[in-house]
Amino acid sequence: MSDRNKEVLNLISKIILIISGVIGIGSIIIEYGFYISRANVRTLHYISIGVVVVFILYQFIQLYISKIKLAHLMQHKFEYFVISFIIIEFILSLLNMSMIRRLGAALDLKDITFLYIVFAQGYILLGLILRGLKYNLNILQSQLHPTRIFILSFLAAIIAGALLLMLPASTVSREISFVDALFTSTSAVCVTGLITVDTATYFTTFGQFVIMMLFQIGGLGLMTFTTFFAIFLAGGLGIRERILLHDLMNEENIGAITKVLVYLLITTFVIEIIGAALLYESIRYKFDSFFEAGFVSLFHSVSAFCNAGFSLFTLNLMDTSVQHNYFFLTVITFLIILGGLGFPTILGFFSQKSLRTVFGKIKFKLNLQTTIVIYMTIILVITGTVMFYFLEFNSTLSGLSFFDKWFQSYFQSVTTRTAGFNTLDISNLTVPTSILFLFLMFVGAGPGGTAGGIRVTTFVIIVASVWSIIREQRQVKFKNRSIPNEIVVRALLKMFMSIMFITLLIFLLTIYEDKNLLDIMFECFSAFGTVGLSRGITPMLTVPGKIGIIILMFIGRIGPLAFIYGVVKTKEKLHYDLPTENISIL
Repeated sequence: MSDRNKEVLNLISKIILIISGVIGIGSIIIEYGFYISRANVRTLHYISIGVVVVFILYQFIQLYISKIKLAHLMQHKFEYFVISFIIIEFILSLLNMSMIRRLGAALDLKDITFLYIVFAQGYILLGLILRGLKYNLNILQSQLHPTRIFILSFLAAIIAGALLLMLPASTVSREISFVDALFTSTSAVCVTGLITVDTATYFTTFGQFVIMMLFQIGGLGLMTFTTFFAIFLAGGLGIRERILLHDLMNEENIGAITKVLVYLLITTFVIEIIGAALLYESIRYKFDSFFEAGFVSLFHSVSAFCNAGFSLFTLNLMDTSVQHNYFFLTVITFLIILGGLGFPTILGFFSQKSLRTVFGKIKFKLNLQTTIVIYMTIILVITGTVMFYFLEFNSTLSGLSFFDKWFQSYFQSVTTRTAGFNTLDISNLTVPTSILFLFLMFVGAGPGGTAGGIRVTTFVIIVASVWSIIREQRQVKFKNRSIPNEIVVRALLKMFMSIMFITLLIFLLTIYEDKNLLDIMFECFSAFGTVGLSRGITPMLTVPGKIGIIILMFIGRIGPLAFIYGVVKTKEKLHYDLPTENISIL
């Protein structure tokens, strides 16, 4: 075949692939997102099988027209691995040795055909994801600023999530307003946990699954999530993509970006699976089926590690089935702390540079950032626990046993900094405790993770810089290390911008909302810190109030500096200094 004919064949096959892909994803959305008759479902199943056949034929056409076939096979090895499985399964089914039928029998499924359709639809989704991920590298190669890529990825996830939640099959009532869908999607992607409708009763299992996937994507960061799979499929990143990801992930070693991405995804999934297994063991006796208990466990594990605060219990973790389940709550706190520490801290703690063996003993030599995050986490958790215990002793803790009082104080201290779960009624907190919570939510947890707030590192840098100014020191020092002036300025700017955004929204909400000032302040600090705790006013917010909280959750998740850099056009740096002139500030 001539090169000209190959080009025509390639173009036609790509057009057919795109059309079939749209039809395939449309059929899946219609089947699971709408309520349709069995006859129509059967028709959609035939469409799914037809789309799979088109996908397979497309791969073989690409192999046929490729000049170097071995290189093509190596570049698309994952796709051909899946195709090989499908072909082998087809042959085995003709010999009555089907692997899928054996799996269905092991799971005691009455309709084995259902598994074939699920696999077919899974292959369609996988094929579309693979095509999309390959274009992810093209996005990284674009001229867009890294912060704009980061912001646009979150916006895309939020809008897609809102549209999915508006599908009839997502809600029990088969309808939800766009503002509530957008609010829920933003809260999930921004791992906040504030809700205008009850997650447990308002959404179906399909809707709850969509919410879980949204805060999983939001916790990891959409670009990080997709770039990992793009690396897996493409075999690596170029220097430009590494530099861009360095800016997005704040990783010092550009050469280690690929390894960091792999560790990030593997660490996340391993921790969440272990957490889900432990949670399942603690609550499985409360559910009638394995799937129900398993889904609840997985949902809360992902929600806790991503610091999302979403729960499948109407009263959150105040529900009587888990409020005093110490094993369940302890696992939740560990997941929250691990997610809040941040991936740089977790990886830094277990890196080879952190381990030193002396006479058979292990000593840890941590870098400055890891040291700050770990020590501040311990200090804030202990301080929050002790203060909550004494401030709420005769209020929300009254009537509890001595051990339960301390445990509930510990749980609320952990979750208040970023996660948003609650085992006690937040609306009944005393004013001093509410103010303490404002501080904890504002500070947040570690950088580079799933937490919100200004981050503990920013807080420590600001305190250290103030102390250095008071002592008239030239440099900001911490543990015999100096902190660069650029980092100090960014920390101060971040705190200033954070306070400015929060104050502005508090002012606007006092105009539109007829609510107590403390309740409004609590809501705004919770939204910006992506915490999710509320004094009970979220469902009663007006439409302008909900939109304001949506904007604040978004800014809080991506960071005020990233938001400003993404909106304001940067100018070239000046290569000269302007004349200086003093201005009195006394």
